Parts: sequence; structure tokens; C-alpha cells
Amino acid sequence: MRYRWLGTTGLYVSEIGFGAWAIGGSMWGPQDDFYSRQALHQALNMGCNFIDTALAYGNGHSERLIASVLQERGERAIIATKVRPKNLNWNNSVGTPLEDVFSAESIQDQVETSLRNLKTECIDVLQLHTWNREWNDQCSSVLKTIAELKQAGKIRAFGISLKDKEPNAANELIQWRQVDVLQVFFNLLYQEPISKLFPILKKYKIGMIARVPLAFGALSGRFNAQTIFLGDDHRKNLYRGSSLQETLLKVKKLQFLAASSKSMAETAIQWTLAYPEVSTTIPGIRNLRQAIDNCKAGELPPLKDSWVRKAEKLYNNNFGRPIQTIDSTAAIHAVFMSGFKLRASKKHKSAKIKTRSSKIKKTVKRKRVVKIHKKKGSIKKKHK
Repeated sequence: MRYRWLGTTGLYVSEIGFGAWAIGGSMWGPQDDFYSRQALHQALNMGCNFIDTALAYGNGHSERLIASVLQERGERAIIATKVRPKNLNWNNSVGTPLEDVFSAESIQDQVETSLRNLKTECIDVLQLHTWNREWNDQCSSVLKTIAELKQAGKIRAFGISLKDKEPNAANELIQWRQVDVLQVFFNLLYQEPISKLFPILKKYKIGMIARVPLAFGALSGRFNAQTIFLGDDHRKNLYRGSSLQETLLKVKKLQFLAASSKSMAETAIQWTLAYPEVSTTIPGIRNLRQAIDNCKAGELPPLKDSWVRKAEKLYNNNFGRPIQTIDSTAAIHAVFMSGFKLRASKKHKSAKIKTRSSKIKKTVKRKRVVKIHKKKGSIKKKHK
């Protein structure tokens, strides 16, 4: 296992982290604690020292399970957990006040609960479990609470787990140096952070946790046209019908990444690590096989740069599939974003026309000036 610095937090984390959502026992179908414990032990044995969880994962069950395994082993790991929105809405609409989602009291109460669940005195990375761009101008109370928690030694670093399609929603906070870590949706099927976030991460040395590197399993190489999801598994509303078919076609285009000695899952995880802006990537791990397969990716040689660039080019061209022009991407999940582009608004179009018209006028004026100068020059010459 290789390790990287998590920004400037002073935390040296394994390139492969343990995504602990599924072991919470909710939204991923049936889950047995026996297999969860096996997975945690195996990942830790393979050098994984970073675990990402949240109070919302099974209402604290994921946190308590992690604490139990670490206590059993007599060791500690670097743990990141999250404060859930107090209105339990992870997709608050524009205009929702920050106070309705993350109040000082709510943050403090949840931190105390997570400290008890994790059986620790300090949380390594505390993250807010969603964010709207407009909250950047409303967050003085939140930042004050975070500063107090740091001073009290209850948290070490502060981060935000950003929405799937908004990798640049906290860029102002980065510029104001108010955030240590960002958790971002990033995988071969959603590459927007490369242009929208990576430049500012690099400039300000912010740690990045890349989540869902396997696109909820679509990049594991295990999906087929007959794949179905059981129980409360959230993917049954995501990968079905034509959406599943389109995803399988895109994944097929990416098969060049998987050499004979590698699996699609290993190379998909490796691809996220091809970018130095990524501190750690956290595939979801829920059983022994996944722990072995995912952590093994941390032992493999880096991907060829030409392969990394080819995957970028495929994404930018929607993997050779048709691209639809739509008025809003609100109802489009991040993993399908490469297949859609926004229709330019009338205001945007008129602005373009105005700019183009202005450029034409300037060019015409410039040409006239040149002609006049030439004419004057020729007159002077003739006069002489």
C-alpha cells in the first residue's frame, strides 16, 4: 500500500481508503455484520489506514462497527466522519438557509454522538454531509463552531462532502482558507472535477477524498444486462432499463484499461489515483472479496499516462455515444452527465451575439484605420 499526505492536515493516508457506507446496513441491500467485520480486518491487514464513515450510515451503526473492530485489534486508524443535515435533506434547494441544515448546536451535538460511537476523543476529519454554493456567504457561525471544536481538541481537520454534480461549490471557502479537505464524486464516468476543481486544489494544497471511484459498482466489471438490485439498494433506481444499457456500453469502451493481469475495478480505482490532486480514493467495501480486490489496486504500478488521457478524451466525447441537449441537468445523475449538455439560454445567446458584433466592429474599424494610414502614406510619398 502506498500513502499520500491529506493536504496540509499532517495526516498521511493510504491511497486506498475504506468506504464504510454499505456496512452501515442501509441503502445497499442486505448486509451482515460478520462480513463487514471481515472486510474491515482484511483492509487493515493490507495497509489501509483511512476509513470514511458518517453518522447517517445506519444511524451510527457504521461508526460503532468500526470502533469495535479497531478496539478488537488494539490499534487506531485515521477516521473521517460526517455531520448529517438536521433537516435530513441531502439535496436542499437554492434559497434554503444554512442555519436550517447545519446549525452550531446541531454540529456540536452530532460531534459528541460520533465521538461516543467511535470511542475516541478526537475525530481526524469532520465533514459536513452536503453543501450549497450560496452557503459560502452564510457560514460564519459554522466556521466559528468548527474553530471551537478544533481548539477543544475534538476534531483535527474540517472538510465538506460535496454534492455529486457540484465539485466547485466550495471553491470560495478554499480561497478563504477555511476548509482543509473536500470529498468529491470522481470516477471514469464523472470527470468534471478535473477542470472545475483540481487547479484550485493544487494551488491551495487542499486534501481530496475521491468517492465512488467504481461508480456504485458500474466500473467493477460485474454488471451485465440482467443485473438487479435487492431490498433498499439505492442503485435499483439508478441503473435500470436504458440507463443500465448506456452504462454498460460506456464501460465496454473503457475495457482497454484492464490489462490481462488487472481487473476493471483495479484500473478504475487506479485511474482516480493518476491525479496528484487526489489524496485517497474510497471504494465502498462490504465483504472480504471487495477488501482484497480494492486494496490490491494500491499495490499495482501506476497507469500509463496515455491511457489516462485516452479515458479523459472518451469522457469528453461521451464515449462515442449521442449527446442530448437539454434545458436542465437537475434530474440527471452525475454518472450520466457526459451524455448531456445544457442548451444555451436566450440571455447567454444574446450576450454571445453582442460580443461577436463588438468584435466585428472593432475589426472593421481597425481595417479602416490601416487603409487610411496607407492612403496618407502614399499621398505623402507622392508629394515628396
